[in-house]
Amino acid sequence: MKLSIFFINIIIHVGIMALFLTIFYFTIAKKFEKKVLEDQIDFVIDDFVGNILKPVKPEKKEDIKEKLNNAFAKEDFENSDKKVNKNNKKTVKKARRFITTLLLIIVIIVLIVGFKYKWDKYYIKFLMHSSLLTLLFVTIAETLFMLLIAQNYLSADPNKIKLNIIRTLKNNRCSPLEHKDDKEYLKKCLGSGV
Repeated sequence: MKLSIFFINIIIHVGIMALFLTIFYFTIAKKFEKKVLEDQIDFVIDDFVGNILKPVKPEKKEDIKEKLNNAFAKEDFENSDKKVNKNNKKTVKKARRFITTLLLIIVIIVLIVGFKYKWDKYYIKFLMHSSLLTLLFVTIAETLFMLLIAQNYLSADPNKIKLNIIRTLKNNRCSPLEHKDDKEYLKKCLGSGV
């Protein structure tokens, strides 16, 4: 009988941890992940403007940084957002199905073993308290890990992002000498002072 409690305790913990981590990821971790990504983009832009453009005057650097940020803000990401939202909905649906199936299997196993061995109330209380205590400590550990470690981790390669920025700037540069007869291009390229 004690061996059945031991194995059921493990099975219940697996179910509770799977449920907790799924809920944790789709609520708290998702928000941290978004913030980490935004911080990484800011880091790359600051590093790019600060280091690669060292000979440029500080005022011009700020102007370039502002233009980069404005270019990101003006970009139409509606199609990309729709694809991401569609994919995320599918992922959430899969996660719900997985968790529901896992928890149903665990409940069935617990009920079968509980009825077979005719557990006392003491063992049922032990399983509930053990699970809740473990859940509490895992919640604290995961939250602290997210706050202290994960949010400071740079997962994107800053050099690759800088290379893409350089290529984009090169492809979108203003070339007034190549288009000296095109007044619309010059106006767009150099501003209204043309």
